[in-house]
Amino acid sequence: MRADLPDVSFFALIYRYFWPFQYFRDASRGSRIEQVQNYRFNRTMSRYLPGFAVKWSCLAAACFGVGDFCEAALQVLLPAVVCYLSATGSMLVVVQVVLAWLWFLHYPERF
Repeated sequence: MRADLPDVSFFALIYRYFWPFQYFRDASRGSRIEQVQNYRFNRTMSRYLPGFAVKWSCLAAACFGVGDFCEAALQVLLPAVVCYLSATGSMLVVVQVVLAWLWFLHYPERF
């Protein structure tokens, strides 16, 4: 391993790959100038939100597919229910990401 790369666990990489909200700043704290700067930073970072929505949509589709396979082919209900619940949670994240992206498109300035 190269010396300039930090040691990051596999789960930390998965977290960074799937969770978009860690890349944004809190635009409700600080002085008014800091709030405006944080909102502008968030607006520029919003260009990555559609990619996260696609990732979560693919994850939801995979969970629905595995759930359907468990229910139809294997006829095992508990794993199918877990997959369906995971897919529903993934779709909730997709809705939240898309709404945040649309918010930044519709409201370019906060103040």
